[in-house]
Amino acid sequence: GRPGASAPAPRKDPSVGAMPLIIVPAGYGSRVLFNMYNVAEFVANEKLVTWDSCHKEGQKKHSSLIFKRRYKRDRSVKYEVTDKAPHKGSQDWARVVAVFVSGKEWQFKDWPFRGAEEGDLVETFQKVRGFHTMYDTDKMDPIIATWNVETLRFQKNVRHGDRAQFEQFWNELDKFLDWRRSHLA
Repeated sequence: GRPGASAPAPRKDPSVGAMPLIIVPAGYGSRVLFNMYNVAEFVANEKLVTWDSCHKEGQKKHSSLIFKRRYKRDRSVKYEVTDKAPHKGSQDWARVVAVFVSGKEWQFKDWPFRGAEEGDLVETFQKVRGFHTMYDTDKMDPIIATWNVETLRFQKNVRHGDRAQFEQFWNELDKFLDWRRSHLA
């Protein structure tokens, strides 16, 4: 190199120091267990409260929320949850750590990963940990069975098993982030 010439600055990882982001479906169908009405009850309080009961109680649906995760942490970690995916070119994609899938391929139509526009979600689920939630009485959607997602099965009429699904969610997400050597969470 030339004297006095400096090496190019290393590219900064946009995820360093950023708040991890979890995406939930925007929908309200009977197969959607979590959306913005009730996801906080699960990720922060370890229980499934149906979104329709939250809606009927008059709770507001926020476009995003921030909560502190304390489970398996020496100190709390802030997470953001939203039902709106970042814009395609946004650096916020580096913060997306998990998605709750609805079973509809169009949920991923504006995602920046190779194949997502056409419904090929192989790269998507290599970059973002996918979670499918269902009741133990429901049949697995055939399309979801082909995706690399972790299924969380809830008992339809019994809430004491919710904690096990909460632990499975965080354990699986931690394992995924460790595998990716992520700076998040």
